[in-house]
Amino acid sequence: MSNMQSSFWVRVAVTIILLSGVANAPVFAKYKVKPLQPKAASEFESHQDFQNVTIGTHAADTKEESLELFDEKKLHEKDFLPILIVIQNNNPFPIKVDEATIFLIVEDGSQRRTVSFLDVLLAVKLKKPRSNYSSSKEMLAKEVAKEEMYNDFKHKAFGEKVIAPMSSDHGIIFYKRPYEGEVSNFRLYLPEILNSSTGEPLMFFELELRN
Repeated sequence: MSNMQSSFWVRVAVTIILLSGVANAPVFAKYKVKPLQPKAASEFESHQDFQNVTIGTHAADTKEESLELFDEKKLHEKDFLPILIVIQNNNPFPIKVDEATIFLIVEDGSQRRTVSFLDVLLAVKLKKPRSNYSSSKEMLAKEVAKEEMYNDFKHKAFGEKVIAPMSSDHGIIFYKRPYEGEVSNFRLYLPEILNSSTGEPLMFFELELRN
């Protein structure tokens, strides 16, 4: 066999090996944004109507329910409990609700605070302890999460909302899942719903998480 023929077959063999490697390489699926179009607050199994305000909630208790909200299986694996909350304001004044003031009351009566969407993203995506990184939470979350994922979590997070008269708004709040007890025995406690015009508080709400 001539040197030219030998060189040709070497190139063919190398090409086959490279193509085989590409074929066997892992395929990383693109993050898929799940549309969030909740029903009216009064239509949820868990809802309360008081002071011309209706609040409806649904806890994504299972992995399947969590995946209906976000395309990230580690959200459930890392023991986060996402809760969809819808608020209808039928008052002649706007109301203000901040997710940081909404507590989860577990079976023993203790209260759990919400976890921000930034902390959720970092817990799900970081491969090393948070102390190993010097960036701010927001910058670090943008670095470790895909752009689609970061924007999806930010857009769906309840955050702090001012809800206009005769209108509704919604979002998702996150809690670290308690290790004991059934979600159906937990309650959401909203002690600080404010009249946004005057700053005066309305009466508190407390809902059982019936799914």
